[in-house]
Order: sequence, then structure tokens, then C-alpha cells
Amino acid sequence: MAAEFDDKAAGTENENERPTPAVAPKKKILLLLLPIFLVIGSVVGLYFSGMADALLAVAPADNGEKAGGEREEGEASGVFFDVPEILVNLSARAGQKPIYFKIKVTLEMASSADVEQAEKLLPRIVDSLQFYLREMRLDELQGSVGTYRLKEEIHNRLNRVLSPVRVNDVLFKEILIQ
Repeated sequence: MAAEFDDKAAGTENENERPTPAVAPKKKILLLLLPIFLVIGSVVGLYFSGMADALLAVAPADNGEKAGGEREEGEASGVFFDVPEILVNLSARAGQKPIYFKIKVTLEMASSADVEQAEKLLPRIVDSLQFYLREMRLDELQGSVGTYRLKEEIHNRLNRVLSPVRVNDVLFKEILIQ
């Protein structure tokens, strides 16, 4: 029995003497890729949170002149033109009661000359808006996404109608769906 015990003890000593690898290959790959994934994840997180815009913003060169889009503090940001209130009935399915849509819009333009041009073309503006709004359905207007799409479409249509005059922004004064 003592001989068996000595053989087992000798066998365990030989097993302990084998060289073991310091780090397994899978662990090496993990140790190399983990910092890369952390950096990429941080950059993506900063980008989607909006903080990357502030970090990556480039300050404009100040050579005494203001760019066309920049204004001094005392200057007004634009001239506003009120479009008359528009009341239309939205497109409805057969048998559905009519849905009325009332909208009041203000246009922001660069100069008073642009406003004068818009006043001359007011019938075209109203016609373009009525034509577009009558074809809309209630589900297209629901939610903030629907309102944003409406604003963008009105902006694009009015820029085509008033060309070469440019509408800087479309501002909603009133939106009513009944």
C-alpha cells in the first residue's frame, strides 16, 4: 500500500510540474477587444446623447466679417408675414363624418421686400395650402411627427410657390382639428 501511495504522490508531482499557459487565447482576445468596444460604445453614446456636437463643434474664424447666416445681436432675425386663417375639411372615408382642420401660419422671411412679394402672391399661397390640406387624412396629422411633417411640407411648397423669395421658417400660430 505504501508503494501505491508513493506512486500516486509521484504522479501528482509530475502533473503539477507541467507548464500552464499564462492566459488562454480566448482571454487574450477578450482583453484586446474590450477596451476597443468600450471606446466605440462611449463615442456612440456621446453622439446619440448630443454631447458630441458640442465637443466636435468648430469655432468660426473671426476675420472681421460676419457670414451671411450670422447676425449681430442688435439685428432682427427676420421679418414675419401672417397668412390668413385657413379652414378646410380633411379627406375622409365614405360614410365618415367630415373632419374640419383650421390652421393659422406665420412665415419668417429675410427682408421686407420678400414680404411684399409674398403679399402679391397671397392667392397662390392660400391655394397651395388649401390644395395640400384638403388631401390630408386625420391619421397623418396626429402626434408631433405629423405636425413636423406638415410644417416641412408647407415650408417646401411655399418655397416653390414664392421662388426666388425664400421662406426661412414656417411658424404655427394655431392648429385646430374638429
